[in-house]
Amino acid sequence: MYSPLLWVQLVAVSLLLAPLQRCLAGPTTYCKPITSSSKWPAQSAWQALNKTVAGKLFADASPGSVCHPGNALYNNATCALVLSQWTSSDFHAQSPVSVDYNDEGCLPSPLAPCSTTAYPAYVVHATNASDVQAAVNFASKTDVRLIVKGTGHDLLSRSSGGQSLSVWTHNIVGVSVNASDTRALPYGGIGSVKIAAGSRMKEVYEAVAKYNLTVIAGGDMSVGIGGWVLGGGHSPISSTYGLGADQVIEMEVVTPDGRFLTINEKSFPDLFWAMRGGGGSTFGVLISVTLMLHPKLPGSLTIFSVNTTSDSDTFWSICAYFTSQVPSLSDEGANGYHYFIPYNPESPPSQAGTILGGFFFPNKTAGQAISVMDPVLSKINTTDWGDKVSVGNYTLPIPDFTKFWMTQDPEAVGPSERLGSRLLTRSALSSNQTKLKNALRTASNGTWPLLNHLVAGKGVRNAKIPGGNNSVCPAWRNAYIHFVTYRTWTPLNQDEKTEVTSELRNRAVEALRKLDPHSGAYVNEADPTEPNWQTTFWGSNYPRLLALKKKYDPKGIFWCKPCVGNELWNVTGASPSQDGIGEDGGMICRAQ
Repeated sequence: MYSPLLWVQLVAVSLLLAPLQRCLAGPTTYCKPITSSSKWPAQSAWQALNKTVAGKLFADASPGSVCHPGNALYNNATCALVLSQWTSSDFHAQSPVSVDYNDEGCLPSPLAPCSTTAYPAYVVHATNASDVQAAVNFASKTDVRLIVKGTGHDLLSRSSGGQSLSVWTHNIVGVSVNASDTRALPYGGIGSVKIAAGSRMKEVYEAVAKYNLTVIAGGDMSVGIGGWVLGGGHSPISSTYGLGADQVIEMEVVTPDGRFLTINEKSFPDLFWAMRGGGGSTFGVLISVTLMLHPKLPGSLTIFSVNTTSDSDTFWSICAYFTSQVPSLSDEGANGYHYFIPYNPESPPSQAGTILGGFFFPNKTAGQAISVMDPVLSKINTTDWGDKVSVGNYTLPIPDFTKFWMTQDPEAVGPSERLGSRLLTRSALSSNQTKLKNALRTASNGTWPLLNHLVAGKGVRNAKIPGGNNSVCPAWRNAYIHFVTYRTWTPLNQDEKTEVTSELRNRAVEALRKLDPHSGAYVNEADPTEPNWQTTFWGSNYPRLLALKKKYDPKGIFWCKPCVGNELWNVTGASPSQDGIGEDGGMICRAQ
């Protein structure tokens, strides 16, 4: 017989037990669905998204698929073409899913595996902000992981991600110059250039060159504007004018809640601060950025080389001496790059240890540039180092830096590679040459080249920044050199990869850390497994960046490694072959 009293008692008991049951069961784990998950969107949902973006949604295959006989796309002739283009950055930029480095998911070889889950499940070939908004809103509604790819020139694999929805900004293009934009005047500029997110450096340089102006842009012509500027962006002339992020007047972005915003120092100033250095694929999708422009920049370029015995005390002593002089050279106007190559196989053994570089001196005649470089090179040439030393150099006038630099060829890409880096101050470079020599030798491990980017110094330290500041690592403001070493490994050789990347992290970069323990590193060119990465990449800015991540992206629409807010999530079931880079082969779940 039905009893109202019994019913009330049962309800009361169930209410009392519910919290206990929840406690015993533990909190529900929130995860982003993968293709095998029951929560993966139905095909009808994808069809609806495709309709919203006017047919621009594709399930793109890796270019390497054509080289695998078991794949439906297999074509031997096309495979030969892919192989011939695999080291071309332009080739990878033209692909919706392929990236420049560490793309081992489907190599163009029938001997390698070809995984479909290593790449995005779907890609929106965006041509405008509305397409991006549709993708962001879809990810917000379905919880599918969202990634952003421009060119794929990303050494940390933030622009790739398996079983995700990708926004490909490659076709959001356009460069527009305003030669008399008064907004640039308070910060030392004289005009501006508005650059769409899919544009590459070559297009930017070419557009600005037509106006005989100077733009602070990336050194490699194949690099896209988006990830470069969002991570800070160094330039061949940053030692004169500052970082790319320091030049930003305004941005157009799609935020994680799907809004299309124009942000600057007056409109959404906190987001404007965060997106100038806080990293890509974190706070939103960049649609365009407006950079200030500077007057035409003439000067002189000194090319120099030093040759001696390979990996010898002589070689490393010269490297340490030259490095110790870099702060003074920078203070005298030097901008540029130099490389320490312990063993150059193109030279005889007695001359295989090579130092090679080029420094640009803005607004200096050839004679003035020579007077700066000559004391350093002469000391190397006249000192008895113990082994034979050869020094060569020549200086040439550069009437217009923009027109000169835009003729540079893009670098070759394609290897399985990882960088390690450190921003080094005057004290680290100049105080103790013996300590410096030992650190350089350890960082190289006797065989690996060291890449020295003279892209900081007084230009970065004294940059006039819209809004007063931005979120790039504060270590940039005191550094002179962005110092880089790297390691490569045979694709798919996990043992070799683990060995060389462990040596890179725990020995090579550790030697640089000890040189400057309170400095940091450039997030776009660094080891993604860097310990204490929050402090290393963003220093004292990280707490504010994390708070803004939670404010603007509370659902975690954007996730990548190593990116602001990464620690709010865990990856379960990831393939061990990822070894810390592109670590997204498993399910991404909220950390409890």
